[in-house]
Amino acid sequence: MKLYDGVISDTMSVLDGFQDSRVKRYPYEGSSWRDNGSSEFIMQRDAALDLGAAGEPSVNYTLVTTSGIISESETVVYGKDISEINGNSAFARIVILETEDLEEDKDSEKAFAAIRNLEFVRYHVFPKGYMVRVSARSNQEQIRISRNALENGISFAKVGALYIRKYKEVSGVKNVRVIFITEKELVEKLLPNADKVDTITKTLTHILDGMPTDCGHCSMKPVCDEVDGMKELHLGKRKQ
Repeated sequence: MKLYDGVISDTMSVLDGFQDSRVKRYPYEGSSWRDNGSSEFIMQRDAALDLGAAGEPSVNYTLVTTSGIISESETVVYGKDISEINGNSAFARIVILETEDLEEDKDSEKAFAAIRNLEFVRYHVFPKGYMVRVSARSNQEQIRISRNALENGISFAKVGALYIRKYKEVSGVKNVRVIFITEKELVEKLLPNADKVDTITKTLTHILDGMPTDCGHCSMKPVCDEVDGMKELHLGKRKQ
């Protein structure tokens, strides 16, 4: 699965320009923040922080690869951690998943279903005192953190570990990197990548629904030309 490798490369290029001294890495060790079991509504009067809201930029996207890019599961924080934030803040949560070979060239429907299942995991993670709000645009994610959770030591490392645990429960997932970003400049630079991910996913959907077999007259040709592995997937689907 190389479809998202270009976006992974673009994402890491942006993040690699950030000061190393302000990047915090937390290897996954199994323990995590408590899962509430269901979505939790936090009222404004009970909130300590709002991230990615009140006009602050926000972005969220998930990337799947089988290229060996992610060699271990970890949470990485770029910018301030939860306890260090005062007031509203920009926010991004990006997940990179290293999986077993999805063999999309042999069974594109199965590969696409696996990708969709991995994307849906985020809707089943409910950190205690950490309310997730998804806007009309699916690539935005806003977070509200309760005063009680802040007082009890919630952190991105603990929340990230919960996401990792949930992803690793899915068959075929080998390693997970959960990236949290609270630096406004970085979040803004990564906004276009979410649109690229949406475009790739929509193109996959069109391929499975039956795209034109004449590449010269296909509206998705620019995507196939740019994304490594997309054209092979299309041709493989045509042969089936």
